[in-house]
Amino acid sequence: MYTFSELISKGIEIFFINLVLSGDNVGVIALAIKDLPPKKAKLANIMGVWVALFLRIFFVGIIGFLYTLEWLHINIIGAILLLYITYNMIQDQGKSGYGKKGQTGGFFKALISITVADISMSLDNVLAIVSIAMTDTERITGQQMGLVIFGLMICMPIIFWGSEFIAEMMVRFPVIIYMCAALLVYTAVKMIFDDKLVSSVINSINPALGLIFSILCALAVLVYGIENL
Repeated sequence: MYTFSELISKGIEIFFINLVLSGDNVGVIALAIKDLPPKKAKLANIMGVWVALFLRIFFVGIIGFLYTLEWLHINIIGAILLLYITYNMIQDQGKSGYGKKGQTGGFFKALISITVADISMSLDNVLAIVSIAMTDTERITGQQMGLVIFGLMICMPIIFWGSEFIAEMMVRFPVIIYMCAALLVYTAVKMIFDDKLVSSVINSINPALGLIFSILCALAVLVYGIENL
């Protein structure tokens, strides 16, 4: 059991790490809703934020079980999904006019993109958050679960408003689209290098290779975007 001061300290730590790790969620939601009309964009944003919250709580609940499935390389699977979503969003950039924005298919496509991307990113976020909440225990306790959920929930409004703001900025400044795409590519590539299957090989060569390659891939996306503006 944590003391009151430990609860406050852990809560603040979880809040800030979740805030930092939520940058990729903000980016993917903003990319998905930027071409939707305002009302549908707001609805997709709200649903996307709640999906992200639900998935994180869900992964917290099953994290102990997932740890035992060494053959299930979730980071690699999630990274591939995230790269696919990011690629599609870049390809769709600039192709939709106002006639297309009002279509129902655009709304559901955005929602599916947000959901699939959230699945790939939420596990990574939860792994970091749970590692903070769990100290000397092998299984997460009720108190720790409550602490994690609280830390996740207080970040949701920031993700919501951040996504709307960035989506609006994307319309005015298209370069932001590629900045967000670069962030998502960085996240995906880093997830691949963090997977046990890959990291065991890379670490034997140079532990910094994963970080370097992730940064280079993100910069490549950014340069591509600037050249195509």
